[in-house]
Amino acid sequence: MKILNLDALFALNCGMYIISSGYNDKYNGMIINALVQVTAFPNQIIASVNKESLTLKYIEKSGLFNISVLDKDAPLQLIGLFGFQTGKNIDKFSKIQFILGKNGIPIVNDHIVSYVETKVVSKLDAGTHVLFLGEVLESEFLTKAEPMTYNYYRDVKGGKVPRTAATFHPEEAEKIEIERHRCTVCGYIYDSRYGDPDSGVDCGVLFQDLPEDWVCPICGAKKDKFVKI
Repeated sequence: MKILNLDALFALNCGMYIISSGYNDKYNGMIINALVQVTAFPNQIIASVNKESLTLKYIEKSGLFNISVLDKDAPLQLIGLFGFQTGKNIDKFSKIQFILGKNGIPIVNDHIVSYVETKVVSKLDAGTHVLFLGEVLESEFLTKAEPMTYNYYRDVKGGKVPRTAATFHPEEAEKIEIERHRCTVCGYIYDSRYGDPDSGVDCGVLFQDLPEDWVCPICGAKKDKFVKI
C-alpha cells in the first residue's frame, strides 16, 4: 500500500527567496522556496519556477536570474507583492527598493540577508515547473539577519503559498481551524493568537475587533473577503 503523507515534505529544509529576471529593460520577480545549491566546483544552484509566471519568460529570454534571500522580519506585504501579485498587471519593482546586479538583473535590498547572481547553464522541464541550473556569478551578504525558512513563514507568520508554488499543499488551504478567518482571495489565515504584527495588530485581537480599514497583509483584500473557519 502506497503511503503519501505530504506533511512529511515539510521536513525538507526550504527557505524563502525572491527570484528576479528581466529582458529589454523590463523586470519581474516572484517568491520561490524550491532552491538549492547543487555543486561547489563550479558553484551552481537549481531554482524551480512555475511555467505560468512572467519571471520564467524573462529568464528564458535573458538567460539570467538573481536570488534575494528574505530575512525573518520580512513583512507579509513584501511576500504578498512577489508571491500573490502578477507582473502581468503591475510593475512590482516600482513598489520596492532594489539595486541592479552586475548582470543587470534586480536585487531586492530591503529585508534581504544575501543575494546570488547567476547565468543559466541548463534547464529541465518538470511538468508544471521548469528547473533552471544557474552558475553563480556573484554572491554577497547585505545584512547579518537570520534567513526566513518556509516553516517559519507558514507556522509563525501564518503565511500561505499560491497554487503555482512548487510546495503547494492542496489540503492545507482546506483545513478547518477554530477561531481563525481565511482570506478568500489568497488563502491567508488571520489567527487571533498571533495577530498581525506587521500591521501593528497585537496578539489576542479578535477578527471583529480589527480596525475597519485593516486589510489582508498578503493580498490587500478587505475584511469582507474573509470567512470564519
